[in-house]
Amino acid sequence: MKIPDGWFVNNMIIFNEPDERGWASKGFLVEVPDLRNASNDLKNEWHTKIFLYLGTLRPPLKIQFQWSVDSDYRHELQKYDSATERLARNKWTYSVRKERFSRYMDRMLNRKLRREKLKIYLSVPIQTKTKSPVPGNGEDGFYQNLLESLSSFFDRQGELLNCFLGGSGARLTPMTDQMHYLHYAEFLNPDYGIRNDYDPMSTFNPELTLQENCWHSGIHGNHKRASGGENDFGFFMDGFYHGMIVMDRWPQTTYPGIIGHLTGLPILGYAITVNVHPLKIEDEIGREEKAIERIAGDYQSEKKHSLLTALDKKRRKVDALAGGFTCPFKAEFIIRISAQTKEELSGRCSAIKSAVNMMNGAGYWESSLPTTAMNLFFQTWPGWIFGKYSGHAIYAENQYLADMLPISATFTGNLDDAESIYEGSCFNLVGIKNFTDGVPQHAAVFGMSGTGKSAFMTDLLSQTECFYDFTCIMEEGLSYGIYTQTQDSAPMIIHPDSEYTINYLDTHGLPLSPLHLATATALAAKMAGAVGDEDRQNLRTSQIMQYIDQLYTDVYEDWTRANTGLQEEIVRKAICVKKYKETVLPPGSTVIDAFTEVRNLLLKGDGRILEEFSRISEKEITEFLSEPSSAKLVRDMAFSYFKPEQYPTHSVLVELMLTSPFRQHGKDEIKNLATLLSSWSFYGTHGKIFDGTTNIRLDGKIVHFELGGIPDAAEDLKRMTGFLIHNFTRNHIMTLPRSSRKRYVFEEAGRILDIDGGEKIISEGYAQMRKYGTWIVSIVQQYSRFKDTGIRPIVMGNSKQFFLMKQNDRGDLEDISEDIGLPEITREQIMNYPNPENLSRENRFSSLTYYHLDSGSPVCGTVRNFCSPEMLYCSSTDGAHFEKRAKELKDFKDGDITEAIKHFSNRKREVEKT
Repeated sequence: MKIPDGWFVNNMIIFNEPDERGWASKGFLVEVPDLRNASNDLKNEWHTKIFLYLGTLRPPLKIQFQWSVDSDYRHELQKYDSATERLARNKWTYSVRKERFSRYMDRMLNRKLRREKLKIYLSVPIQTKTKSPVPGNGEDGFYQNLLESLSSFFDRQGELLNCFLGGSGARLTPMTDQMHYLHYAEFLNPDYGIRNDYDPMSTFNPELTLQENCWHSGIHGNHKRASGGENDFGFFMDGFYHGMIVMDRWPQTTYPGIIGHLTGLPILGYAITVNVHPLKIEDEIGREEKAIERIAGDYQSEKKHSLLTALDKKRRKVDALAGGFTCPFKAEFIIRISAQTKEELSGRCSAIKSAVNMMNGAGYWESSLPTTAMNLFFQTWPGWIFGKYSGHAIYAENQYLADMLPISATFTGNLDDAESIYEGSCFNLVGIKNFTDGVPQHAAVFGMSGTGKSAFMTDLLSQTECFYDFTCIMEEGLSYGIYTQTQDSAPMIIHPDSEYTINYLDTHGLPLSPLHLATATALAAKMAGAVGDEDRQNLRTSQIMQYIDQLYTDVYEDWTRANTGLQEEIVRKAICVKKYKETVLPPGSTVIDAFTEVRNLLLKGDGRILEEFSRISEKEITEFLSEPSSAKLVRDMAFSYFKPEQYPTHSVLVELMLTSPFRQHGKDEIKNLATLLSSWSFYGTHGKIFDGTTNIRLDGKIVHFELGGIPDAAEDLKRMTGFLIHNFTRNHIMTLPRSSRKRYVFEEAGRILDIDGGEKIISEGYAQMRKYGTWIVSIVQQYSRFKDTGIRPIVMGNSKQFFLMKQNDRGDLEDISEDIGLPEITREQIMNYPNPENLSRENRFSSLTYYHLDSGSPVCGTVRNFCSPEMLYCSSTDGAHFEKRAKELKDFKDGDITEAIKHFSNRKREVEKT
């Protein structure tokens, strides 16, 4: 028997030697949707994909399907817990993440989790027969060129594989050296799956061979079986007993989904390997034509009708082969079963044999000799499709082979480096992360009332808090009120009589910019009300912008006279910002982008920017001020030096319009406009929300705005307040270091932010927030209202992640699906999600689809949120318990709020039990 060996190199596996004596292989991690309950149309679609792909395979390329099932999530859970210990400083966050880790680790160790894994390996023999040294590089250059050539070949084959199997909810990920190693380490050491104190990656050494890296235990066969003794296992390795079963006869008829008899068994610890060897079509045609000649001769002599039937069958096969409708293969279908006890192994083997027998006449063969079992085991090594022990390979054609391949895998989402972890619908774990390669993946959450949106979002915010430096929540209903308290803060409840003021003319430490001017203008225009005629409305908006711009100029001139000592510094900074924008930043960058970069460099004491700042001469300053555009930049830059009380206010704007209207404007028209705006002044009907000095501080880790205090009758006030808060907090985020992570939560964004003229500003805000490391999530309950708003295309177009809960209206779901390309199978699942209130208290959860538009293939699958009692207590929005909970937490004296939540949630659970 030949035991494979090789190296992990250039994200490939090189077996034997890197010349004509060797073979090369590359794996692809495959995640496919759960098709068990899919419609027949979808199953047939997947059959067609696989059938067509098999038709593209030609020798010498070979393909191997590696399917396995276990409960191993150790590596991902350990990384999750390591991040908790390293980053979680808040007591509530630490408690939530520790509870989640302990819950899942316990389930894993007790074999109560399930993880189906599918990997596809493409393998070819290395064709190079001689070492032709590359001039100037010698032997090293030869091998480097060889590896690059093989790598390019596998890249092309991977793209072809992705063309057929990618999409429709599936995702293919090319495997790296580390992924190849980890697969082999788990394959050869089943004991890793029950150990939680060891990470195989910690001992990976790319300089060592495959066996040196991964095979750490002996293997010995069941010699009693060979001598007619106990027939209970094939061989023993790494503390596990192993058995090998081969499928030696295909089912008489197949159909899409038939393989589910094997892959859907409610047991763990078995794996399926299918080695597929494409045959030359012309050789197979030649064999069939010889058979036709022989049968035709027999028919001429015997005249049996059965021979005529066989002859017709052979002719149809030749027609199909010659026409390209059928492709021939040899396939080895090997099932490896492992268990820690002989009794457990025997039970699993019996279950698998029964499953094979139920597959329309399929047959199996179980090895009786230990040598045979070990030889079959070596045939199943990942990527190794070149073993000589191929006597169990049987003829196959792509039409039915497509149904027999174990194309099934457990959905895990973005489990590697996950920020939060949840359960799936098949005893699996699903990971979610809101940043990919440092880029925020904006999100949208859709779900009707009672589907568990608030519980899910509170849980998501709690698990991920340790990764963020700033959080802003804007909602109505106080769904996150208790969560905010766990972060040592309190919600700011905004209503017309509140003492909170946000000056919309305050730039909040940033230079005055066209975006800020447009934002202030849009808000003021909304205050003045709509004019039926579009031209008049545009004229009014332009007039308001002129007065706001003039107001800034007047305030700047007064401030400059009082702060002459800062003038030179402001000019120097303006020059630095302009140079930085023109010479360093990419095209399309704004002055604000350049300002934040320069400001952060100055704060860090960057030598180059400090030298540039001090090197600016008096002459350069004078010339800079003489240019109108530069002088305007200096004016805009000065506002970054203002204190909150120094900015212009809404009342001053109204006064300017009343006392100093422009000559080109009609006095009566401007007076009427000022009168309309005056109702939003400090003494107007809407209180001091918009007029006065900003008195809200944003220097904590979280800020929570509650708009439920604004009555529904004042819908315009609510929208404008939401729009104002959005721009206020956006400006604050832009003053924070870009390297820090921030997040923004909008509840009912379509209703809160939808104001006339706001679409462009919100769109620019989304783009800016991505550049400034801010993750935005918009939560929508009433989709029928959201779909007609102006910001719907902005939210849908900028979001990369979608969390979709149960929808009763099929039309709404179809509308969402058209925007994001949601597969039909997923739509069916969403419509069939159970309502949490209809589930038993002991097994209550909320279901949602996690859909992530990744750069490759979309990530798509079901998530189940099982909340802990503490999380349910924190996130409950039930009106009957809201006031009671608030009073309980306020009166608790035996610890902080985390301890209070634990105390009252446990007490509630005990009461429910009794």
